[in-house]
Amino acid sequence: MRKFNRLLGLSLWVQFLGVGNLWAAGGGGGFSGEVIWQIIAFLLLGFFLAKMLKKPLGAFLAKRREEIRSSLDQASKKESEAQRLLGDWEKKLEALSQEVRDLQETIRKEGEEERKKIIERAEEEGERVRKQAQIIAEHEVKKARMALKKEMVDLSLELTEKLLKEKIQPQDQERLVHEYIGKMRELR
Repeated sequence: MRKFNRLLGLSLWVQFLGVGNLWAAGGGGGFSGEVIWQIIAFLLLGFFLAKMLKKPLGAFLAKRREEIRSSLDQASKKESEAQRLLGDWEKKLEALSQEVRDLQETIRKEGEEERKKIIERAEEEGERVRKQAQIIAEHEVKKARMALKKEMVDLSLELTEKLLKEKIQPQDQERLVHEYIGKMRELR
C-alpha cells in the first residue's frame, strides 16, 4: 500500500510540474486559484480513496492471493493424482499387452497343433483313398479278365463252330445228335 501512496504522490508532482509549464507557455501569469483548488480536491480525493480502499483492496488482494495459492495447491494435487493414475494405467496397459502377447502365443501354438492334426487326418484320408483305389483297380482288373475270358470263350466257340461246320459231315452230325440225346436220357 505504501508503494501505491508513493506512486500517487509522484504522479501528482509530475502533473503539478507539467501544468506549470503549460500555463507559462499559454501566457498566463501562473497558477490561478481555481487550479490550486482542483489540485487540492484531487489530492484529497486520492487520499480518501487510498484510506477507504486500503482495507477492502488489501483484503481483496489477500483473498485473491489465497485463492490463487489454493488453486495452485489443488492443481498440484490433481497433477500428482493424474501422474498416479497415469502410472496405474500404464501398468494396466503393460499387463494387457503381456496378456495379448500370451494369447497370441497360445493361439499360435494351438494353430500349429491343429495344422499337425489336419495334416495327419489328410495323410490318413489319403492312405484310405489310395487303398480304396487299389481295391477298385483290382476289382476292375478282375472284371476285365473275366470279360476277356468270356470273349475268348465266345471267340473260341465261334471259331470251333466254324471249323466244325467246315469239317463235319452229315453222318458225323447225326451221330453227335444221337450221343447227345443218349446223355440227356441218362441224366434224367
